[in-house]
Amino acid sequence: MTLEIQREEAVQALCAHYAQDHLSTQELEARFERAYRASSRADLDTVLAGLPALRTSTPAPGPLFQVAPARGALPTGLKRYLGFFSSLKKEGAWSPAPRIQAKAILGEVVLDFREAALPPEGVEIEADVFMGEMRVLLPPGVGAEVDATAIMGEVTDKAQRALPGAPMVRVRGSALMGSIVVVTKLPKPARMESWRAQLKQLFGGDGSGSGWS
Repeated sequence: MTLEIQREEAVQALCAHYAQDHLSTQELEARFERAYRASSRADLDTVLAGLPALRTSTPAPGPLFQVAPARGALPTGLKRYLGFFSSLKKEGAWSPAPRIQAKAILGEVVLDFREAALPPEGVEIEADVFMGEMRVLLPPGVGAEVDATAIMGEVTDKAQRALPGAPMVRVRGSALMGSIVVVTKLPKPARMESWRAQLKQLFGGDGSGSGWS
């Protein structure tokens, strides 16, 4: 069994523990990050340390990302966003265009895809940063391809592995005396509570905090 398969099994187990109220949202996020950073089976074992035993066979949890219908009211073509001496944020329930040109010039641009309805074909971001910052936030399950240049700046790719068939977010461009950060983060608390309720139905959670019988 490959490490990637073992990693996905560990993530699935964490979801089951979350549904059974064995983990808080903050603990889940911390263990998720450790799971995706693990470089060996021993590292993955520590991710589940101290948690009650679960059933050996559990269904896969629903994804934490949303995909828009192949045809519908999605914006088409190209959308442009500019943060010039200011901060621009796209977050919440929004529908990204397949192509985005984003510029942060002595300012900040945040593209938060955690509650967005992503195009099935994914999103292509052309990033241009000058003495500013651009952050791209992804929900677990959505992967990223980052091909950007840092000139007296920084490009950081902290995106986690994509689920099969999930849309991809592709980031191209450059950061001149600025930064581009692509990172996987859990959704905001309200969305997490809704997801926990779905997991409780899926995994049979009863909110008692006890393990599987």
